[in-house]
Amino acid sequence: MPKRGHLFLLIGPSGSGKTTLIHEVRERTPLVRFIPTTTTRAPRPTEENGREYFFVSEAEFDQLIQRGDLLEWQWVHGNRYGTSRRRFADVIAQGLLGITSIDVLGGVAVKTAFPLDSTSIFVRPSSLEELRRRLTARGDTADEDMDRRLARAEMEIAQASACDEVLINDDGRLQEAADRLMGIMRPWLGQAE
Repeated sequence: MPKRGHLFLLIGPSGSGKTTLIHEVRERTPLVRFIPTTTTRAPRPTEENGREYFFVSEAEFDQLIQRGDLLEWQWVHGNRYGTSRRRFADVIAQGLLGITSIDVLGGVAVKTAFPLDSTSIFVRPSSLEELRRRLTARGDTADEDMDRRLARAEMEIAQASACDEVLINDDGRLQEAADRLMGIMRPWLGQAE
């Protein structure tokens, strides 16, 4: 029987460090492929299409929905984000390991579609105060947007127990958090080698 792949879903509020952890894991092992989300959000100056996200127009996003190409999609902070059904299914069918950053509702949809082939990992800082500090330091969140992001973060944190694992990612402890994430992934990493 061919080997099946596995998906690792990093779920958590904006600013929790999901992207940083993904970079750290990918530095440590070439066995894990990043699966970008599709979004209508404009790219930041350092972002490239297909690397951090697949950036599309509102009309293109509508076409993806109409064709049934998206496993799920959500409005998050005024933009739409969606998960490609095909990209996830291909990773599993090809026996690969995939990792992605996804919101809590999207994570539920992926877990429902691929219950045996995915592990959901909720990533959070130790407090909302720490999250506020990170978002402020990032400099891409306007003051009026901060309250909305923190309110959403509270909603997401309240649903953390629905995930398979919860991972605390505090500043200055990235290596610890990455070690823990690698520990969660280890059973599948051994099969992929």
